[in-house]
Amino acid sequence: MKIKEIFDGIELIHWKGSLDKEISSICYDSRNVKNGSLFVAVKGLKFNGHDFLHEVIKKGAKAVVVENEILNTRGVNSNGTDITYIGVYDSRKTLACISAIFYRHPSREMSVIGITGTNGKTTTSYLINSILGMNGYRTGIIGTIDYRFNGEVIPSSHTTPESLDLQGLLRKMADKGVRYCVMEVSSHSLELERVYGMRFETGIFTNLTQDHLDFHGSLEKYFEAKSRLFRDYGLKKAVINIDDQYGRRLIRDTGAESVLTYSIGGEADVAARDISVSFNGLHFFIDTPLGGLPIESRLIGRHNIYNILASVSAAILEGLSKESILKGILSVDTIPGRLERIEEGQDFMVLVDYAHTDDAMKNILTTARELPHNKLIVVFGCGGDRDRGKRPLMGKVGVMNSDLAIVTSDNPRGEDPLKIIEEIEHGIKGSGFDDKGMRYVKIPDRRKAIEFSVSRASRGDIVVIAGKGHENYQIFGDKRIHFDDREVVREAIKKRVRG
Repeated sequence: MKIKEIFDGIELIHWKGSLDKEISSICYDSRNVKNGSLFVAVKGLKFNGHDFLHEVIKKGAKAVVVENEILNTRGVNSNGTDITYIGVYDSRKTLACISAIFYRHPSREMSVIGITGTNGKTTTSYLINSILGMNGYRTGIIGTIDYRFNGEVIPSSHTTPESLDLQGLLRKMADKGVRYCVMEVSSHSLELERVYGMRFETGIFTNLTQDHLDFHGSLEKYFEAKSRLFRDYGLKKAVINIDDQYGRRLIRDTGAESVLTYSIGGEADVAARDISVSFNGLHFFIDTPLGGLPIESRLIGRHNIYNILASVSAAILEGLSKESILKGILSVDTIPGRLERIEEGQDFMVLVDYAHTDDAMKNILTTARELPHNKLIVVFGCGGDRDRGKRPLMGKVGVMNSDLAIVTSDNPRGEDPLKIIEEIEHGIKGSGFDDKGMRYVKIPDRRKAIEFSVSRASRGDIVVIAGKGHENYQIFGDKRIHFDDREVVREAIKKRVRG
């Protein structure tokens, strides 16, 4: 494709060189540049693509896209090489726009359902995908666990990929005949323009609680990023949780043609009542515009009622049958790393969950407390180089809602694990607890913390291991090591069962 075709309709500040060159690929990572590439210099969170211009030129890039002020100040035009330089106002938006053009606007060839919110995105996406499958549709999923379609599974690098990768993935889906793509839309992706230029058919808002404030700066700015999906993307349909205060605000902002609200016991279009929670799952009744739906689900936990309500609402907006909705929900028995039950012949329950915010952890611990049990033990930590404000909140929730909390490491990244634990402790001590009464213990080594939780569990107890869920790694500094909570707890249980 020629440069002038890739930039069709996109405003350029200025350029130098020919726009008639054929481009073989688009890149934003200098390591992926090949002969014939067009390189878009993006200011990232850690690196700035403008620092690699000379490198990509040496590797054979035919054109580079830079932000205007960089073009003027770095002298990249003076090297005398046959390179086309293009100046734009915003290289991130430009990357998203030219990626969509380069891959022939794949989101226009399918219905994209975007799900945003702090918690519940992954489970909701699996439920919707299941219901669509019951109707015979070919589907794709893009989310935190992985990207999957047509039997292909690609490990997830981000909840929502960078715009170039996202458009390439959607093109593969479109070429395989995918009719629906169910996609988690993170606040980062909205703020960093990863989904700019996409066409969303439906938007779903699950909830909003404190998270990612290291990036957004405040809860209000976090909400502002989430709300962009409903304001700026021309949605035809919207599904909104009105039990959440931010959901109620969002109703006023969305320009969607059709809106369904959902609630537990409230005045919503889709509302749950007569709820029963047990080891075996959920039973409840939903009042909907289609009439009543008796729901049976193998998922456990009251918070999953919200995820089911969101998926039912989306299915109704898509015109899907009651029968397919009921079958689709019932067929989802577990989500990787979401209250995933670990069974190795032990006489106590172990649940592994991705919960890494205070609200999510409160939900799973409340769920566990509603189940028959003796003691409730929780293992958790907080990630390094991330929102520090939630650390004391996590500490308070962990101790207040368990019989024994084991505070450990999550992904320390560039921080000292002991300092992170110390900040978690502020919330615990502020709630009037100390480690002398053994209401909580500190074990920085996550493997040892999990092993300790298993050693302290007795018949009828529940152990919740929170924070990492499906993840199979831990990050220390710039090193990523293999670590899977599910594997570690299985080993610990087997060792204990063997005696």
